[in-house]
Amino acid sequence: MSFLDKAAYILAPGTLVIGLLYFYGSTYMDTYYSFFGVPPRDLQFSVQGYLANSPRAIFVPMLVLFFLGLVLVMILLMINHALAGPRNVARRRVVARWFMYPSLVVTLLLPLTLSESVAGARGQALVGEPLGLWAPLVVALGAALSLFGTRLSPGDWGAPDKRAPTVRRVWFAAEVMLVGLIVAALFMYVTRYATSAGWTDASSEADKGFRGNPYVVIHSRVKIAHDLPGIVAVDEGSGSGPYRFRYTGFVALTKTPTRFYLVSRNWRASQVVLVLPDDGTFLAEVRPV
Repeated sequence: MSFLDKAAYILAPGTLVIGLLYFYGSTYMDTYYSFFGVPPRDLQFSVQGYLANSPRAIFVPMLVLFFLGLVLVMILLMINHALAGPRNVARRRVVARWFMYPSLVVTLLLPLTLSESVAGARGQALVGEPLGLWAPLVVALGAALSLFGTRLSPGDWGAPDKRAPTVRRVWFAAEVMLVGLIVAALFMYVTRYATSAGWTDASSEADKGFRGNPYVVIHSRVKIAHDLPGIVAVDEGSGSGPYRFRYTGFVALTKTPTRFYLVSRNWRASQVVLVLPDDGTFLAEVRPV
């Protein structure tokens, strides 16, 4: 299999879509649990789990991009139709130059957009900072308008001599760069939204008292040291069997094959998450909400 065949296999539409859904789902979930101080690597979510949570990360930005792109395309098609014909060549050239001016905005906002890496952006830094969230979208919009300006130009990018093909190749290379910039900016915009959404949703769930999370009653062989409010501990005595201590008031934050992650309904950001090993020392009784 040649290099191009391998690249086509990796970048196949289905593979690319699944890869993006996995990336955005993992970005959302990792940021969500990072809000509670839980290391994402310890959760060991499956690929299916990340894919199932990807709609939370991409639905709103995809909706925004769809309607924004639809309006932009309609406006540009109307402008292109209004300037069609040989009589509008001079006017078309002027309008094309005005559309290419947004490239200045792209140049100014690009360093701001790239100031935070995609992998290292934290939701806390982006929540409440619309500029950091929307800057990539502005860059994509500016690049799209610049690209339309190059396509709207009548095409006489130089004198009709032997240098004209070279000039056209330069403009074609510029258009390719603009397309790449649009794709990169949109990718970063959705990534930043997924990061911000994960952090915001986690904070909202904590403020609402984890209404959708099930209650958990812990029966323990030993006393559990914790610093969570609203937890009631009962010592049922040695005659109650191996699980002598009973704790009520816990809420299941999440569960891995080897650990329980528990909080209380009154959990706040300054408090800890109780992590209990699933090794037989504790018996968890999950109750419906």
